[in-house]
Amino acid sequence: MSFMITTDRLILKVLDSTYAPEVLTLYQNNRTLFETFEPTRPENFYTLDFQTTFMDYEYQDIIKGKTLRYYIYLQENPDTIIGSVNFSSITHGPFSRTSIGYKLDERYHGFGYATEACRAAIDVIFSNYKIHRIEARVAPENIPSIKLLERLDFLYEGIEYKGVEVNGSFQDHYRYALIAD
Repeated sequence: MSFMITTDRLILKVLDSTYAPEVLTLYQNNRTLFETFEPTRPENFYTLDFQTTFMDYEYQDIIKGKTLRYYIYLQENPDTIIGSVNFSSITHGPFSRTSIGYKLDERYHGFGYATEACRAAIDVIFSNYKIHRIEARVAPENIPSIKLLERLDFLYEGIEYKGVEVNGSFQDHYRYALIAD
């Protein structure tokens, strides 16, 4: 497994809980944007204790091959997290699949960083993890995310009705998938 990837402009790193203060800052700075599209958060989500505990738990799942999250940095500013790309529910065997998620600090939208980061991470999932299928769910009104998935060659599969809880209610999401060549 690759704990660090470099691209033309980015550094993607797997982080442990010692980086929880930086991760918390990313979430706090983008709370309004992220909460518009992401599952409902617990009350204590925006605390250092929560982020530290969550990152400890997630890091153990990364070691076990159950999940993978890369935090995104600009090569020109390797001390500031600008986003993340993650793969959850990694499953092998006849149901070889995972779900992709991504987020980017609002100040860095429109520069192609999300596309660059996702491409690099997808290469790792297909080559190192030997995953056959990557699934994505996206809110119909999240046009930038839909365009990102299409740039990454994900194919639209249909609507998942009332599939994700966002802001306290279950909402419809579009389903996309990318199949390994």
